Amino acid sequence: MQKMDENPENHLLSLAAQGDKLAYGMLYTKYLDEIYRFVLFKVGSELTAEDITEEAFLKTWERLPKIYKKDGKIDNFRAWLYRTANNLVIDHYRKKKPADNIEDTRPSFAPRPEDIAQRHEISRELTQSIKELDPEYQQIILLRVVNELPHKEIAAIMNITEGNARVLLFRALKKLKEILKEKEGSHA
Repeated sequence: MQKMDENPENHLLSLAAQGDKLAYGMLYTKYLDEIYRFVLFKVGSELTAEDITEEAFLKTWERLPKIYKKDGKIDNFRAWLYRTANNLVIDHYRKKKPADNIEDTRPSFAPRPEDIAQRHEISRELTQSIKELDPEYQQIILLRVVNELPHKEIAAIMNITEGNARVLLFRALKKLKEILKEKEGSHA
């Protein structure tokens, strides 16, 4: 008797690789929000983030049969999606000039009305501070803090070891803390 794969995601991937749109739709639904948040933070524009997110899912859908046929499985679909989305963000910035004003491209947040002024200022300062970090530091903070991914998946997405992911996150947060302290000191 053949043992069926215990991971339902692997079963969905197998079906999707055979052209099952419903199976891929379930994977799409599962990962859409987190991939969109990841892209939105990197590009700052909701419309651009929507376009890039859709393109990431479309590219994985188109390549899925080839990759699945070649390997017979996909070790980490989520990591593949993140890498695809990240590569599309890089392509987006290669084609586009950097924005002159970071505030105009900052993601919109929906705070409660009584906290609007305070949260807006905090999110603006935090977003600007994160954007001052090296791209690698930005990415690891986004993956771990914003999307709450485990170190193992972050390592797969960034193509580094799990230990390196932990060290990188520690250094990124330390650098972010330094930037925020410098800004706090300049406001005093």
